[in-house]
Amino acid sequence: MKKNLVKYLLVLFTIIIISTFQNCDDSITSSDIANLVMPDSNVSYSIHIAPVFEVMCVGCHNSQTSEGGVDLSSWANATRDPSVIFPGSDSTSILVWTIERLPPYPPMPPFERLKQNHIDGIRIWIREGAKNN
Repeated sequence: MKKNLVKYLLVLFTIIIISTFQNCDDSITSSDIANLVMPDSNVSYSIHIAPVFEVMCVGCHNSQTSEGGVDLSSWANATRDPSVIFPGSDSTSILVWTIERLPPYPPMPPFERLKQNHIDGIRIWIREGAKNN
């Protein structure tokens, strides 16, 4: 009887542990960034920019797909080409032209415009040097 109870408790414990880890989904969703407010200064790549890129851009602009040769899946990849993100100059960064939907570049994301708050935050981050912070 005691042996069966130990087996039962081990199985129960295993099921609890497995279900706990299956429910630990750290992926960011569009509802997570919907309320993300960009500050007027000191924009952080990891806190403000990366979540927007992850939800809105990385589906097409990643290391496997990199539509248009742009990979926004990490800070290093996003800042690799200074014509896409020119640290210190948001007005000459192609990324800004695409998210502002300015010619001659195709609008990005193509089906849903970024919130102006997010666009402003990206512009500030680039103006502040596009730091990995």
